[in-house]
Amino acid sequence: MTFFKMLSTIRASFVAIFVALAFTSPVFASSFVLHPAGFGPHSYAAWADGQGLPDSHVTVNQALYFQKMTTTATNAAGVAIFKGFGGLPSSDLTGLKFWVGTDGHCGAGAPRFDVLLQFASGMKQFFFAGCQSGSGMAATGMTAIAPNGRVFQQREVVCWYPSGAITCVTSLPPGTIVSVAIVFDEGTDQGVGFVFLDNIEIDSASTGTHLWTSAADNHDPSASTTTFDTTVIEALLGAPLTSLYITGQF
Repeated sequence: MTFFKMLSTIRASFVAIFVALAFTSPVFASSFVLHPAGFGPHSYAAWADGQGLPDSHVTVNQALYFQKMTTTATNAAGVAIFKGFGGLPSSDLTGLKFWVGTDGHCGAGAPRFDVLLQFASGMKQFFFAGCQSGSGMAATGMTAIAPNGRVFQQREVVCWYPSGAITCVTSLPPGTIVSVAIVFDEGTDQGVGFVFLDNIEIDSASTGTHLWTSAADNHDPSASTTTFDTTVIEALLGAPLTSLYITGQF
């Protein structure tokens, strides 16, 4: 091989590597997105400036605000749905955490992580872990004070409740992830009707750690705006909103 042919081959190799990185890395990085949403009266989730801990990419100290300023029985909730985990095996989720503002509501059922799995049979089922200790999550012992003085406490998932069950299982059963979400649907009859969450973390065995400290961590600004379109919410969730309250498989 002549020098010029060898140089041409090397250049072609570099171009191929560059193209591969250019077209796979950004897509992969931006494929994990947190969508704040809400349905029903006086209930939603939205990023709030100046309410949280210091952010990774910006300096506005955002936190993710959830509210349900109505009764628990009302069909309403503030919701955040994570796009990008659908299709992965349930075993891929190795850790889920968030920091919760101690001035807000941290109940047995809200805010909670909801993971929707589909089994080999085709049936689906929700598995949840509630904020309150003994309800699926537990305090890690870490606390932090936000610039505005709000105290945050880190909590992590330690076990999962299958929908309709009273026993918490330490790991998710074999299945395929349909969606991962945070749901806030306990109202003012059970607490203050709101909560601020920050540093929301989902750890994946195959894709690493995904951390949301602000809307800027989405890499897709359009996905950070709160949606109230139930059709969009159900598409992200992979199931009708009514399924959030179904006990057992469906």
